[in-house]
Amino acid sequence: MNGGELPGYFYRLPARAQRAWLKSDSIDQFDLVPDAATFSLTAALIAALTSGAPLTIERAAQSLADQICGLMAVRAIRVEVRGVRLHNTRGELHGIFYPRGPSPRPGAPLIILWMRTAQRHDVVKPKTFVRTLMHELGHYLDYALLRLEESFHTAGFFRRESFLVRILFPPEPAAAHNGSTTTGRSTINDAPLRFPKTQ
Repeated sequence: MNGGELPGYFYRLPARAQRAWLKSDSIDQFDLVPDAATFSLTAALIAALTSGAPLTIERAAQSLADQICGLMAVRAIRVEVRGVRLHNTRGELHGIFYPRGPSPRPGAPLIILWMRTAQRHDVVKPKTFVRTLMHELGHYLDYALLRLEESFHTAGFFRRESFLVRILFPPEPAAAHNGSTTTGRSTINDAPLRFPKTQ
């Protein structure tokens, strides 16, 4: 654990799940250095979102996911983009990861993302959409890359998610402002609501 107390539910987990939880929490980032193609595909996804066309957005999201999986030498995962977010009294569902597919019979892993808000049906803000994709991809990488038996929402998991988002947006050149120098960075203020992972 990185400097904090273990959550209460940790002690109710089986020993193997506890080991997976602790390993997840101990890893802050991936061994990943994005290349020019990665930045280009991120920009293409952001541009695709402005079109509001589901198929265009899905293709762009799939291409970016394929690129990241390729750089980390893991099998690509299918990405599906749907329209208006599902919602309930807790909030809106931004995305979901199925380790063995959504059907009762085991299948290939699948990421589903929703591209429009539940209330106003607006297209999701680009960086929120990218973060949601990285969140669900992070669950997949827990299995495919880190070889964890379960994917938990540990502090380490969220640090890895933030790492993925951060490296997709190269910092802006330093600029002088009122005699001081600042370095641009990507910030995301409307992070997606966390729903439980569904098998």
